[in-house]
Amino acid sequence: MRLKSAKFQVGSMLAGVVLLLAGVASPIQASAAPKSHAAESTTTTSSFCSLKTCTTTLVKIPEADKGGITPKAPAGATDLYRCTFFDPHLTAEQMVIGSTFHPQNHGTVKKPILEIHHAILFQVPPNQTSKVKALGSSWPCFSGPTPADSFAELSNFRSIAGWAPGSASATRPTGYGVNVPAGSGFILQLHYNLLASKAKDNSSWSIDMTPAAESGLTPLLGWPLVAPPDLPCPLGSGGTLCNRTNSLKDLSKRFGTSSVNFVNLIENVCKSAATTAGDNHWQSATSTSCIWRRPASFQPITVHTIGAHMHLLGKTLKVELCHSDKTCTDSSKVIGLFVQNYDFDNQQAYNVPPTVINPGDYVKVTCTYDPKLRKLIPQTKKLPARFITWGDGSSDEMCLSSIGYSQGAGT
Repeated sequence: MRLKSAKFQVGSMLAGVVLLLAGVASPIQASAAPKSHAAESTTTTSSFCSLKTCTTTLVKIPEADKGGITPKAPAGATDLYRCTFFDPHLTAEQMVIGSTFHPQNHGTVKKPILEIHHAILFQVPPNQTSKVKALGSSWPCFSGPTPADSFAELSNFRSIAGWAPGSASATRPTGYGVNVPAGSGFILQLHYNLLASKAKDNSSWSIDMTPAAESGLTPLLGWPLVAPPDLPCPLGSGGTLCNRTNSLKDLSKRFGTSSVNFVNLIENVCKSAATTAGDNHWQSATSTSCIWRRPASFQPITVHTIGAHMHLLGKTLKVELCHSDKTCTDSSKVIGLFVQNYDFDNQQAYNVPPTVINPGDYVKVTCTYDPKLRKLIPQTKKLPARFITWGDGSSDEMCLSSIGYSQGAGT
């Protein structure tokens, strides 16, 4: 993924739901390191916290001491989402200042084979830990971190760190961290892409924290911007799943009815925004876009990082700050991020100059795709042609930009 421009010159409950269902929007992006078997909790001087003594906590799967698990997808699917609860026993509020994900590499250093599509660390609020513990040591968790079927319950869980192939280190801007209250727990969500590998996995995650009271750090939050891909089968392709209705039925079979509900939700939200803007070309056979508004009743925010996430067919992703222009066509708009050669295996979040988004401002995210790649990519070329929408599977698609921000103007 090559960055051509990463600069800004100058929600609502739905936003919380988008963060959870999108699955990868986190204010701190993890770096990657070879598989580690460190102690569960050690006091170290971290590279993320060179001037402070920090606690590094290793979050592991329940089967870690037995060598890991062999992931198996549900019938008819090629992906598995698996969640594990972990209690870090926090007696005081902490700041997450960095994290290092340890993916199991089934290839070589030069030619890695990673079956982890993404990993997310969710915070479990103190008043929810008993409910989550009751779920057992691990559980399937497509869409959100728990089997919850209500948006209100899903919004209880906040993503505090994320990893995807290619994630780089040092994406946390200096002076910022993610606050975690005392008594909180963690949920580790691992998305296994079984099109890449079906080998045994024992991935883990090292989380670096420091006491919030003495950190002097400003809290960093996450705002996900999504758009709904709606990609028909290319000319010359055919089959039952090229029918959009049939494709959505298959999506529901693989990941549950909530996956289709989410497709419909973001389609309606983004279509409404496009109608208001007078945009008749917000979605095509190879592209999608969505205009998001910072509610007028909210505080200003200061943007510090921007990330990009699509799946295997993604070509470009652009984020534009449109100020008060709801059409996002005024010449005063600013390109905050433009990834012109997206690469799924090299995903990153980028530090950008601090940029203020005021209440009432609009931000637009646009993604483009090449559906013909489905028949060329080794992981998908043997799969049947299908109408592709937003979906949790690696052979489905997404359009997501994650913005890391602090509350207030110039903070």
